[in-house]
Amino acid sequence: MCGFVGAVGRGADAQVVGAMLRAIKHRGPDFQQVASVPDADTCLGSARLAILDLSEAGNMPMLDHQTGNWIVYNGEVYNFEELRKTLSSLGRVFRSATDTEVVLQAYAQWGRDCVRRFRGMFAFAIWDASVRELWLVRDRLGLKPCYFSQSGSGFLFASEVRALLESDAIDRRIDPDGLRSYLFQGFTVSPNTLVESIQSLMPGCWMRVDASGRELESCRYWQLPGKETPVRPATTEELRERLYESVRMRLVSDVPLGVFLSGGLDSASITAIASRAGAAVKTFTVGFHEHDFDESEAAERIARHFGTRHTRVVISSEEFGRWLPNAMAAQDQPSFDGVNTYCVCKAARDHGLTVAVSGLGSDELFGGYEYFRQIPILRAATGWLRTLEPAVRTLSSGRRWLTGISGVAKSLQLARAGGLNRTIAAYQTAQMLLPDWAIERLAPELRGGEIDFGLPRAFVASVESESPGDGIDLSYLALRLFLAERCLRDTDSMSMGLSLEVRAPYTDHELVQAALSVPAKLRCASPPQKPFLREILRPMVPAELWPRRKRGFTLPIQRWLEGGTVRQAVLDTLSDPSGLRSLGLSRSAAADLVDGFYRSTSTVPWSRLWGLYALVSWCVRHRVSA
Repeated sequence: MCGFVGAVGRGADAQVVGAMLRAIKHRGPDFQQVASVPDADTCLGSARLAILDLSEAGNMPMLDHQTGNWIVYNGEVYNFEELRKTLSSLGRVFRSATDTEVVLQAYAQWGRDCVRRFRGMFAFAIWDASVRELWLVRDRLGLKPCYFSQSGSGFLFASEVRALLESDAIDRRIDPDGLRSYLFQGFTVSPNTLVESIQSLMPGCWMRVDASGRELESCRYWQLPGKETPVRPATTEELRERLYESVRMRLVSDVPLGVFLSGGLDSASITAIASRAGAAVKTFTVGFHEHDFDESEAAERIARHFGTRHTRVVISSEEFGRWLPNAMAAQDQPSFDGVNTYCVCKAARDHGLTVAVSGLGSDELFGGYEYFRQIPILRAATGWLRTLEPAVRTLSSGRRWLTGISGVAKSLQLARAGGLNRTIAAYQTAQMLLPDWAIERLAPELRGGEIDFGLPRAFVASVESESPGDGIDLSYLALRLFLAERCLRDTDSMSMGLSLEVRAPYTDHELVQAALSVPAKLRCASPPQKPFLREILRPMVPAELWPRRKRGFTLPIQRWLEGGTVRQAVLDTLSDPSGLRSLGLSRSAAADLVDGFYRSTSTVPWSRLWGLYALVSWCVRHRVSA
């Protein structure tokens, strides 16, 4: 696991690339290096977190001496040993035992088709000396990030936005579409970022760039399986074997590895398979003094059953307050989520882990969120809610529950008036952080662009191409939006901010394809309890260990905001007029949001306050302004 940076074209200066690399040293504390490609205006940099083959032979940028090609790489290709054997039989000679070199040699052997053979999480850039082009690639589900910026001086790319901001070519100006996207849902959505001149390469895509830094071609090399291709649904036995295989592949490591054990079914299944594989499993759980948020007792029962070396870390409001500055600094883009991931990652890293395995991705595949139950109802109700909205609005004065219904009806009305797909409109209404009217009050100068209901049009088109029709399978939307744009991005930045690699077996693309072959009515039945997944896991996780009800890993932030250092940090940030002014945000609207949250009769959710705090603190830290 690593971080990379680079430049192609007239802006390919080693000092600039070195400054970019220093900004992401946390991603690879074991080794950093910048290399200028001979006879080309191309400069590459890498920060290495050594996971496989800890010797110098695994350092990057890595050169293929036979072809003259170079690679910088972030991630893990889990089937690298199998690919290495195949490549060796074809005459390829290896100098290291890393998956990095396997990727480089695979490109030399198979060209761009090599990416279809990789199973894992990855983003990488290969300089092809024979055609004098850069090939930039991102994994299928979006576990590893890849950002780029094009200008008259060339092409810049990096694993993090903050690295690009350290170059001389980036104007630290906020992107209006990115800001609108953030305010609507609490995070930006690809291909946009919060910075005007920086874009995100979308998952499952690659691009080619010539020696001058000009984009030649972009391609989507993988999609979620389409509905139009009939396939035999996978059986529970087949899915169980896929999951076994996926977990086992992710246990290969030359450094200490453990499992995030939340007390839920997903992490219990990973713990069970890891124990079955003969590993001396370490498990980690974060607990709280607030008992209704604490799942650590359930996690300890699972750990005892499987005989793991278990660590429980209890976090108080005071402890979280001490961690908060570093947690916010770890965010590469602002997010109203993610600090929960920082806490469990810090606990694991403080206890000696370099690699952790997580249950991320299961809920999106098997209907593990409440919105899998709510959104079909909202979707079906779109028509009559739109008809009744004026009457509901009239009756809602002084009735909180009717006020909420009125807001939902109004949001659906606006979404459908804009021609947005009914499923996407219902999802965005259910998940919305700030409604349009609140955004207009908070950011009165913000004008609409290529954003519809918080989503870039390019993103909407991409989702619709994978799951055509008005009745989009919610798993497709959840995998592409909730998982890739929110959970995986937060996990990457928060874990790598602590120099920790997180692996997610449920995101294996072959497991995902097999699971999606099962009709959604069966696969995602009875949300959020996931009975179909329980059937898959029945032979490996005893029923007495199953949670009585589905619970997510959530911090008690709402309570922590009531006092102490957490409250003070938020109030200090949101009461500073300079930060709000620099983003074009209304000081009075922000003050009303704060006051509204702290009133005893408040209907303002904590997430709105926290989302605004994350946005302003990130922009101040990185000197990004309107």
